[in-house]
Amino acid sequence: MRLTKRQRLECVLNGKLPDRPPVTAYRHFPNLERKPSDLADIMLDWQKKYDWDIMKIHPSAVFMQEVWGDVFDYEHYVQEIFPKKIARATSFDDLSVFDKKDMSNQTLQDHVEAARLIKERSDEDIPTVHTLFTPLTVITNVFECPFVRRHFPADRKDNKIFDIIKNRGKELEAALENITDTYIAYWKALKKTGIDGFFYAGISWARTGYMREDEWQTYVKKYDLKFLNEVKKDGGLIIYHTCGIKSNPQRFADYPIDILHWDQGGEDNPSISESQKFLKKIVPMGGVDEMIFGTGAEKKIGELAEKELQADKGIPFILAPYCSVSIHTSDAELKAFRNSVNL
Repeated sequence: MRLTKRQRLECVLNGKLPDRPPVTAYRHFPNLERKPSDLADIMLDWQKKYDWDIMKIHPSAVFMQEVWGDVFDYEHYVQEIFPKKIARATSFDDLSVFDKKDMSNQTLQDHVEAARLIKERSDEDIPTVHTLFTPLTVITNVFECPFVRRHFPADRKDNKIFDIIKNRGKELEAALENITDTYIAYWKALKKTGIDGFFYAGISWARTGYMREDEWQTYVKKYDLKFLNEVKKDGGLIIYHTCGIKSNPQRFADYPIDILHWDQGGEDNPSISESQKFLKKIVPMGGVDEMIFGTGAEKKIGELAEKELQADKGIPFILAPYCSVSIHTSDAELKAFRNSVNL
């Protein structure tokens, strides 16, 4: 029997094999990601064109920085996916700018409105999640700390957040608490739109050799758990993403999450089949290298998807690229990926 998208997802969440694995993918949409109507339109078009089993609402990479005062020019982008910053929330790393926000904040209102429009205009019941970064990433982005790229080495000496941790730890914790409380208020408003929950990105903070595990426990995990437990208490769905190489997905086995997404092909990272030793009831997500999307590699993408489907045919999992695909990804590449699961 052919299942609906919701039935297919519920099947894997309950540890059962569905008619086929759920499939999803996501990408940035520069110039179309900030106004609620634009974001809703492009997400609905993306969904209609490729018929994903889960829709990840993909706002600007910087929208939470706006909540605390950064200002961006959405007509001009740098490094393809980042709108140009034209005003800073703080020029001297002032942690006091991270106060607790409520839903009178216009940026938060805009993104709730985008979610409402998406749910209102959807012509079927599509499991839908919005996107958030762990609170520490909001601070490091506002402070313009170096962004740890998925597959590249990173040296903690280059990131001033570690000096802040050493010398201003209590201030930092107060700021993280305020961001987390803001997230909770945001979730309560988003829940009323009918979306299911969040794609919540831990970025690369769990990377071996970068942030010490005791630092990660104090400045990442503590606030993740506060927020995620609140979402779960309300019946929300959580996809957690730990990014790039050496990303230690096993650390998240005790998190209150439904789905764990990581780069199975990254250095020192386990495969989906290997993850069955530690994930227990958490559903693995991934399977195909996102870095080859946008290179005219539809044949290779299809082959990799098929290989992963065969390798994990006895495992309830969600097929997805390891991370967001290039904005230059072709229709042929996306169809090769999406059609790999066709019955």
